[in-house]
Amino acid sequence: MNIKEIINGIAVIIDDEVNQEGSGIYKIRENIIANNIPVATYSDIPSTETVKALSHAAFIILDWNFYQDNSLVDDPTERLMLPGLKEDKKGQVIKFIKALLKEIFVPVFIFTTSPPELVMDSLKEENVIRDGNPDRIFIKQKNEISSEVELFETMNEWLKNMPSVYVLREWEKIAHATKTEMFLEWYQLSPNWVSVIWDMIKNDSLENDYEFGTFITRNIVNRMQLFEFDTEYIQGKKNVLKGELLRILEGERYQKYNSQPKQAYTGDLFKSGGKYFLNLRAQCDISREENGVYNPDLYCIKGSKLKDSDIVSEDIKLTKNGDLIFGNGKNYSLDDLCQICQGETELSDFNANFRKHRNNMTFYNKGELLEKKTESIIACVDDGKYIKFELKKFEIKKFEEIKEKRIGRILPPYINKIQQKFAQYIIREGVMPIPEELFIG
Repeated sequence: MNIKEIINGIAVIIDDEVNQEGSGIYKIRENIIANNIPVATYSDIPSTETVKALSHAAFIILDWNFYQDNSLVDDPTERLMLPGLKEDKKGQVIKFIKALLKEIFVPVFIFTTSPPELVMDSLKEENVIRDGNPDRIFIKQKNEISSEVELFETMNEWLKNMPSVYVLREWEKIAHATKTEMFLEWYQLSPNWVSVIWDMIKNDSLENDYEFGTFITRNIVNRMQLFEFDTEYIQGKKNVLKGELLRILEGERYQKYNSQPKQAYTGDLFKSGGKYFLNLRAQCDISREENGVYNPDLYCIKGSKLKDSDIVSEDIKLTKNGDLIFGNGKNYSLDDLCQICQGETELSDFNANFRKHRNNMTFYNKGELLEKKTESIIACVDDGKYIKFELKKFEIKKFEEIKEKRIGRILPPYINKIQQKFAQYIIREGVMPIPEELFIG
């Protein structure tokens, strides 16, 4: 894959020598321009307020050593103050880097005359980066990049270790093209399409800003196609820790509310007294005011947290040593089983536990938690919890009475799956039981 296609966009260079012909960063700038990549330059560190404006940059090249050489300072007094100036600039650079990493998702290259390990140590001391974690910062000495080949090879090798940056750039490329094409098409249909759609949504929703944004996003997504991802850039860490895996899955299926929306949404999750309530009511029914008041009925099912010990991921099996192993970790040797068989009480308790294991435990099989007809289970929400919702425990709750208990929202397609399961449950048809005698004797 051509690295220039991936990093397509405006490059930003922040370096006090960027306009000095013959300097290393000036050569780097000229190499970038020679490859038809626009370059925006700063000879001093911008304020952190400019960071959000850099969110669409292809990448940012940042100098570490402002005021590195005494010859750059003409005034004798300033020359005496140089150590303090350097420390001040170092603090500004670190503050700016922190803002970059917190507020936008753009690759940051630090090209420096200092040894990279010294820069790395300084960033670790300031908790900008942590040991063992790849980051969006790449550090390289300026004198190691003297040609455009070296520049783009450096970026290419770094990008292979940062799959999230690569995926974002590829996705943005298609998203931007689709967005532009759609807006051009709709403008040709009618310059008034915005006001028409806005009025339609405004008449049908309390939080029309959100609904209008969702309408646009949905139409862009429906038109997006021709995605192509190079697996060479996606191969990442294989042995992901359980905690990290939980966080990834939760981010994919659950949105935690840091601030409360004005209205209710399908999939809203409420928590009260250790119990959960999940709103299943259709969005179109809970978006409108009634007689100038917004307080819709929410159709909720009740849920509770499953413990790790409630979930069985391994089959019951017999080992070569003669041990019978239950999926929940209980082991019985042949001697144990013989002893159990000797007493009626012990045997009755063992069989009761066997039935409990079969009937009450939740079994994991090939990526799915096996559910009974009367329940629906979702994993990895509300800080990694597994929640089992009892479909028969259905309650109607007023939004105003419960809205302060809202903690987040279960996202599609998971909320749709739960809605479908509930719909099947409430319209199920009762049938005659099969006589047990058919299977006896």
